[in-house]
Amino acid sequence: METVKTMFSSKATPWLTALALAIFMPPLIGGYLVSMLILIFIWTIMCLSINIIYGYTGQLSLGQAAFFGIGAYAFGLLTVKLQIGFWPAFLAAVIITGISGFLIGIPALKLRGPYFILVTLGFSVIIGVVLVAWSDLTGGANGLAGIPRPSPVPLPGGKQLSFDSLLPMYYFVLFFLTIIMVFSQRLVSSLIGKTFIAISYNENLSEALGINTMARKLLSFTISAVVAGIAGVLYGSYNVVISPEIAYFARGMDVVAYLIVGGAGTMSGPLLGTLVMMAVPEALQVVPSLKTLINGIILMLFLIFLPAGISGGIETLKKYFSRITRYGSTRC
Repeated sequence: METVKTMFSSKATPWLTALALAIFMPPLIGGYLVSMLILIFIWTIMCLSINIIYGYTGQLSLGQAAFFGIGAYAFGLLTVKLQIGFWPAFLAAVIITGISGFLIGIPALKLRGPYFILVTLGFSVIIGVVLVAWSDLTGGANGLAGIPRPSPVPLPGGKQLSFDSLLPMYYFVLFFLTIIMVFSQRLVSSLIGKTFIAISYNENLSEALGINTMARKLLSFTISAVVAGIAGVLYGSYNVVISPEIAYFARGMDVVAYLIVGGAGTMSGPLLGTLVMMAVPEALQVVPSLKTLINGIILMLFLIFLPAGISGGIETLKKYFSRITRYGSTRC
């Protein structure tokens, strides 16, 4: 009963409404918009990965694009080169990404501030160079093609759900986005998540209070790597072709910008920021070379006028109207 009340609480209502729209709207819109939403969902998952390590734990990592690339390439190589099935390859790629995050996190998280940022940036650069240079394995600059879509799901009556068309792939990605958002919310609300937040506020004080800050940061970093790896697998499966460009550190910088615009340390920030930063250039129908410029202008405006991001602005408006309502009712 408590769970049902929580699901239908006022805080959950906007999320349930958004989920309902995401489920029922795609059949009514064109294929181009559906494909755009798929990419927005995938990059939202990527943004959620950065939100875990930066928004809640306070450690700015510029290596998330590397984990995105590791997940995509691990999945692609397992399915294309070794002919492993979709789901075993999916699980193996996520595990490989998680192990990579754990191993890189051990030395990197011993550093703080700009030194940690530079190490993660360097890691992303190295992965990008390796993907280009190791052409016998990865295909080099030409990338890797022929990555499979999800395996068909058997249905009652001898039928099956195939993911060859756009709409089933949309719901497949939406399913993972929903699961990861629910997981992120539960993680942040847990005791472990609260230690992440405590570290982001004051790491020295958290350590003095008995929190093993290194272990907690390493856990957060590993989880964020796993989530980025899932986003990479979904991207590879949807796009069918991947190239080293997806692992370049500039990709990670883009997603950090999405998070800042949406609001770091919030649940809605990754989705809102990704939606705005990806949809606005598309809506303006600008040439690709100008998209970076437009995103830079949007980011600059938010940093100046709304540093807390869209989510922070919404919360400020809520508090403002709440005070007005309370003051008005008191006067009456």
